[in-house]
Amino acid sequence: MSNFNRRKFLRNAALASAAMLTSKANAEPMKLLRMDTSAILPPRLKKGDTIALTAPAGAIFVEDSIDKATTALEGAGFKVKHCPTLYQKYGYLAGPDDFRAKELNELFADTSVQGIVAMRGGWGCARLLNLLDYDVIRKNPKVFSGFSDITTLLLAIYARTGMITFHGPVGNSSWGDFTLNNFLSIVVEGEALLMQQPKEDPLTVHSPGTATGILLGGNLSVLCSNIGTGYLPDLNSALLFLEETEEEPYQIDRMLTQLSIAGTLMRAKGIIFGKCTKCDAEEPEKSFTTDEVLREKFADFLSPVVQNFSFGHVKDKFTFPVGAIATLDTVNSSVQLEHVCVK
Repeated sequence: MSNFNRRKFLRNAALASAAMLTSKANAEPMKLLRMDTSAILPPRLKKGDTIALTAPAGAIFVEDSIDKATTALEGAGFKVKHCPTLYQKYGYLAGPDDFRAKELNELFADTSVQGIVAMRGGWGCARLLNLLDYDVIRKNPKVFSGFSDITTLLLAIYARTGMITFHGPVGNSSWGDFTLNNFLSIVVEGEALLMQQPKEDPLTVHSPGTATGILLGGNLSVLCSNIGTGYLPDLNSALLFLEETEEEPYQIDRMLTQLSIAGTLMRAKGIIFGKCTKCDAEEPEKSFTTDEVLREKFADFLSPVVQNFSFGHVKDKFTFPVGAIATLDTVNSSVQLEHVCVK
């Protein structure tokens, strides 16, 4: 056998072996994961509980959004605590780092507060990572919700404490029935919810199939910026969910390429890509579209991959519990939680 043919044979054998292993892993996911994970479940919220609105990242420049969030949460039966960071402006941040970190540490320690909702994302959460008291957070588990830059805190808290966090609404979200009901179903009713994409807003399936894994992810650029910090959970064998806003197609390509080279994408049990809002190219005649980038990246995937799921920077959003075990089913356009995420 010539050296060329030998190399070709070995390469094809390796690819076939990898395909068999991946297919087997996806066909038998339940044998690879413990359903009674060691994750810490926060106590479920109930009517009359106090939810704190806090700003661990960007400053709140539209203060009537605080009133809108308060109205929505009070309408759901909660008391609402307004924290000092809501009214602080330190450049683009809601106060200096130590001020914002101190407030978050105190909210977890405060027994009169049962839930915490970040008011907005923006930028600033990564600046708090070395300032948070993870022992306090571990000993005082609470529902903690947000998205966008809050991705940093959701993943870091789960990684350092084992507590499930919630990639869900922030205070300045549009608290419509879809968003609110999905949030309450998980954190109040304690449902192992079936999240099914509405038929009028269908998914794009890049690779069909069913896969079970631990839900990990959030905003794509925020997740990539935290690689190497020591504050990310192990993303291997995750059911990886990613979304983005206001990034051009080449930027999305760059970030997905980074995750691909790092092996994160190929080792994922499945990939749930959300919507890319305001992600059009500035010069479309010189660019791929975002859809074309995703179609190219995921064309040959053995694990299931979907695009357009409703979470993150969209009006109507599902709440994804970070650290929960869930199953992606491309036929049913659904993500099924495999256990309750509050106690």
